[in-house]
Amino acid sequence: MSDAENAGGSRSASTGGRSAADRFSTIEGAAGEKLREIVDSSRDKLEALKRKSLEDVYHDARAYIRENPGKTLLGALAAGFLLGKILRRR
Repeated sequence: MSDAENAGGSRSASTGGRSAADRFSTIEGAAGEKLREIVDSSRDKLEALKRKSLEDVYHDARAYIRENPGKTLLGALAAGFLLGKILRRR
């Protein structure tokens, strides 16, 4: 292979690298924006939860469990699995 072919190959490789870096930067920006949305939403929900009484939270939780028994059961199983993994390591 000649030096000219090597130079051309490294130019296309650096162009491909730049393109991948640009794509990564775009994905990183979108992920950062989504994370900010989640944090803002969580902050709003936490503030609303702080304003509620314990009895209101209890009634809301019961209503959610009655409306979504499958999700509740899966969440409980996942939490139990993770808790078991954490406690087993100690």
